This record gives sequence, C-alpha cells and structure tokens, in this order.
Amino acid sequence: MAKTIPDRCADGAEALSEADIEALMGELEGGWEREGTAKISRDVQVKDFQAGLDLVNRIGAAAEEENHHPDLLLHGYKNVRVSLSTHDAGGLTANDFVMARRADAAIAAG
Repeated sequence: MAKTIPDRCADGAEALSEADIEALMGELEGGWEREGTAKISRDVQVKDFQAGLDLVNRIGAAAEEENHHPDLLLHGYKNVRVSLSTHDAGGLTANDFVMARRADAAIAAG
C-alpha cells in the first residue's frame, strides 16, 4: 500500500524511503521542490511585505500546533520560502509532509 500524508505530526517519525518520498510529493500542491532526501521547499510570492508577514505568521501558528517547525524566510519584501526537514531523523519524514500540507492551506488562506 502506498504511503499517504497523515493528518497530524507524530513523535519519533522516521526517515522515509525514496519511494515513500516520491509518493508523498505527489500528494502536495504544486510548487514544492526536493533537495535530495533531506529537504523540501516551496517559494511563494505575495502582494506586499505585510502579506508576507501574515503568511509567515499563519505558517508559524500551524507549526506550533504540530510541534514541527519549518525554516521560514521572508525576502525581497514579498517572497516567502518554506523549507522542511526533520534534522533528528536525518532526512524527510511524514511530519515534513504534514507541515507542507498545512503550509499549503496557510498559503491558500491568504
């Protein structure tokens, strides 16, 4: 059975296999890019600096709920980069994909 993105982050998530990463990438909205087996990222352009701050705050609130925190970068005054990795696991876990889906929802809400 193919792996699917869980509803919530879980404690002790383990690094995913290449096949699982590929399957879960297919479940995300467009715009996510892989950086090997260790990280996924998405860049979003918003209308202005305030919209960027608002997006960072929405993603940050979701990250606090999940206890899984992405790297967030607001740059060029209206560009937001979201990067996800599970450092403790040494690669991507299902938790990264949970947070990617939550980031997608935060992006859509803007």
